Amino acid sequence: MKKLLTILGFMSISFAYAQGGPIIINNYTGADFHTRITAANLTTPGCYFYAALDNPELVIPSGGMVSYNSFNIPGTIWKVSTSSSGATPRPGSHPSLMLGGVISSNTKWVMSQFQFYQSGTALTSGGVGDPAYTCNPVPGYMFTPEGSVEWFTITSGGTTYTYLQAL
Repeated sequence: MKKLLTILGFMSISFAYAQGGPIIINNYTGADFHTRITAANLTTPGCYFYAALDNPELVIPSGGMVSYNSFNIPGTIWKVSTSSSGATPRPGSHPSLMLGGVISSNTKWVMSQFQFYQSGTALTSGGVGDPAYTCNPVPGYMFTPEGSVEWFTITSGGTTYTYLQAL
């Protein structure tokens, strides 16, 4: 049933894309799901070409769902790196992060660092993501006391949809 809901959610989202496609985050658990997502270029050597959500973390309440087509999530600041000189803070509205921008056009969603919360109390934390992302390896699936968390993609019509789900 949850996979069916996921497929229906997939079919209902916009077809605009960046980072290789949109990211859809579903929280089917009884706890709030907090996450910091990362997009990276998997072909650039040295693990330097990435954008990682810095502040604030995304909060998906129990039973909630969000979908983003770009980094332009209101109020967000991203750590952006294109070389070994370190990351630079950029708002989600920065031109390089907007649809068609250099970072947006050359990255794909690769991982999530997450933590569950219940009534404001921090619970289990962990990470999931694309197994092809070797710069910060995390599994594609993780079981926690609050539920399992999975990362997967579905490609349709040339667009790759990335799913992060807490089940």
